Amino acid sequence: MMRKSIAWITLVTVSLSVLAASWLDRPISIVPQARAGGLETEALCPRGDATLRGIYMSKGGGTVLGVGPVAFIGTVYFDGKGGLTNPFTVSFAGTISRVVGSATYTVKSDCTATFTTTDNTQHFDMRVSPDGSKVDYIETDAGTVISGSGSRVND
Repeated sequence: MMRKSIAWITLVTVSLSVLAASWLDRPISIVPQARAGGLETEALCPRGDATLRGIYMSKGGGTVLGVGPVAFIGTVYFDGKGGLTNPFTVSFAGTISRVVGSATYTVKSDCTATFTTTDNTQHFDMRVSPDGSKVDYIETDAGTVISGSGSRVND
C-alpha cells in the first residue's frame, strides 16, 4: 500500500510539473541545476593548489571490472604546490597490498579539482571544501567505480 502511495505521489508531482512548465512555456528540470548561469560569485578556493596542504586520512572503495571489489585506507600528504604522496593499504578482491603512490593535482577557484597518478594510469575528479579540510574524489577511468574521501588531520 505504501509503495502505491509513493508511486502515485511521484507520478502526480511529475505530471503537474510538466503541465506547469508547458503552460509557462519554460524548460523543466526535475533535478535542480548545479550552477546559476550569469551570476558572478567570489572564488570558493582562491588559493588554488595551496588549498590542499598537510596530512589527510583517506578511505574509499568500489569495483574494478575484471578484478572485483576494492577497498582502501591511507594517509595522503598534499604539498600545497600540486604534488601528493599516498602510502595506503588496498584490498583487491581480498588480496591485500601495501603501496606508496604519488600524483599531481590541480585545484580550481570553484573548488573542483583533478589528480592524476605520476605514471598516468589513474585519473580522478575531486571536490574540495573551501577551507581545504575535506576532499571527495571519484576515479574517471573506464572500467572503474572507485570513490572515496579524505579529511585533513594536520597542516
